[in-house]
Amino acid sequence: MTLALQATPYERKYRDDILSLMFYSRHTHTHLDWYKAGTWLDTERKSVMLAFNRDELVGVMGVANPLHGVSWIRLAIIARSYDPAMILSFLWQQTQSALRQQGANQVAVLVINPWLAEFLPALGFSYQENVVTMHRQPQAIPPAPTTQVTLRNGYLEDLHQIVAVDHAAFPAPWQMSAMDLRVSQRQAASCTVAVDDGNIIGYEIATRHNTAGHLARLAVHPAYQGKRVGQHLLHHLLTRFNNRGVKSMTVNTQDSNIRSQRLYQRYGFLRNGFDLAVWMQSI
Repeated sequence: MTLALQATPYERKYRDDILSLMFYSRHTHTHLDWYKAGTWLDTERKSVMLAFNRDELVGVMGVANPLHGVSWIRLAIIARSYDPAMILSFLWQQTQSALRQQGANQVAVLVINPWLAEFLPALGFSYQENVVTMHRQPQAIPPAPTTQVTLRNGYLEDLHQIVAVDHAAFPAPWQMSAMDLRVSQRQAASCTVAVDDGNIIGYEIATRHNTAGHLARLAVHPAYQGKRVGQHLLHHLLTRFNNRGVKSMTVNTQDSNIRSQRLYQRYGFLRNGFDLAVWMQSI
């Protein structure tokens, strides 16, 4: 097949075509966190490039706008009967140019769909580490830690301080944008902040589906790490969810984040073998 590929930046008029392509494609990558695909396409903080073969949409690549120089590939779709390697390479060339103009110096991708890993080395990506999942079965909650830090519900007006804690606690590429944190707060079943002397020094955000919960985010400002703030937040969440009939919990963390894994293990979380690879490239 002789291809006549053309790159076209995303416009709202292509939204339904992209969603249709996603539905029928066998080669789809989505890492949208708190968003559904259609909602993410409607957000402002993203760049999406489309590949057309003449008048046919044959590929899509979407990336989040850079945060502290790092961007994530959030969406990749290849049409059926087309060579994924060729379409991905074409889209990636176009996407890199747009990212450089936005000030990105690194791009990351979380391999949720295994098919994608085969093509990443040819695009210049290299394996970085794994994101691991830990699972907690129903069991007794350890005693509450002793601390002078107080906890309260987190509100949208706390967003500025929550973002500051998040960006201090996590290095790139693991930080969340203010927009993503705002969306996560709105969708959360639990959002709790730790306060010391009137200042927010830590927070947790968790979701719930029937009797299962997921700790989506737990962060403590570096100046307060090692002072049981994380334990306080986790104990409070587990107690709250237990009282609501939540029987099991999951959490994701980086394979390299030994401190967080030890905290979760202390509260009965164990790795369940569901690991996802993170690949990165400097551009």
